[in-house]
Amino acid sequence: MIGRLCAIAVLALPCPAPATGADTRAADPVRIAQASNATVGLIGGDAGSTDARIAADIAAVLDDADRLRVLPMLGNGSVANIADLIYLKGVDVAIVHADALAQTMQQNAIPKEGSVQYIAKLYQEEIHILAAKTIVSPADLNGRPVNAGRAGSGTELTAETLFKALHLNASFLHDTDLRALDRLRRNEIAAMVVVGGKPVPLLQTVPPGTGLHFLPIALNAELVDSFLPTSLDSREYPSLVTIDHPVDTVAIGAVLITLATPSDSLRAKRVNRFVDLLFDRFGQFSQPGFHPKWSEVSLSARVPGWTRYPEAQALVSKQDQSLEANLRRAFDTYLNQTGQSIEGLDAARQQALFQDFLRWRDKHAGP
Repeated sequence: MIGRLCAIAVLALPCPAPATGADTRAADPVRIAQASNATVGLIGGDAGSTDARIAADIAAVLDDADRLRVLPMLGNGSVANIADLIYLKGVDVAIVHADALAQTMQQNAIPKEGSVQYIAKLYQEEIHILAAKTIVSPADLNGRPVNAGRAGSGTELTAETLFKALHLNASFLHDTDLRALDRLRRNEIAAMVVVGGKPVPLLQTVPPGTGLHFLPIALNAELVDSFLPTSLDSREYPSLVTIDHPVDTVAIGAVLITLATPSDSLRAKRVNRFVDLLFDRFGQFSQPGFHPKWSEVSLSARVPGWTRYPEAQALVSKQDQSLEANLRRAFDTYLNQTGQSIEGLDAARQQALFQDFLRWRDKHAGP
């Protein structure tokens, strides 16, 4: 009977040891308390999104037995993720779009200082506007029904910003991406907007011959403050983009954020462990099997106007100091080998000499 109950409860709690013999494990309440203090809740995007995949990658790499467990969660978009981070128990870290972060702060939905802080700037998330081939430019969407993700989501916010900058007044709908794609195939809507790091899995499922394509978005003076130029090509979307004819589009940044917390709190200790392992094991994300967007991530990249989480800032500063020390040693080696010295040189000559060194270093760098 006990064995049967243990089998039923295997996904819940460890079964107690038999009454006979010594129990070599810690009491269950102690183990549960320790696990709770070592678990970080990370909220990403909805199912199938790039953010959800990145959250799963982080959970896999940072798993450290009893020291840290990352619990990835599906979210309802960047705006909801910010709210969940602030108000929902169990959410310690979130992946959000940079524009959603900025706009929620500007709307006084969150306090900028002393509340939300960033751990790292992540990758770019491309804006995909999928439409029938009879629609050739975003201007053709003026006054037409366009799906823009969940109501109140980061995708809706980004779409509104984009269409406003393009002086377009579309009628936004709020179906799921899967439902929107079905409606687009049946010509019930004019287009759908998807914001996600390429390749977006759902868009890769679109078969050839559907009569759908991506609309080009050219960067202009009104977009440059909010978006970065990029493109979509046939490597990511062979059924939607022809070879050698990439489609221009724009992108926004994704950011890994958390909350400012007293340094002696349990939450800060959990997040600190998360940050320490993220920096320590970051190289593993470049291995096969992880999302290709990791190749765009630099943990030292800054998010202008926002405060970096203290533990992350300390590690970035340590990395910077190490790089500076290595650069100084290499510069000294260059001076010795070329028989030069910076003593007595003015600032302009010192800078010119340093540029000579950088060219020398590039020439002698390994493959």
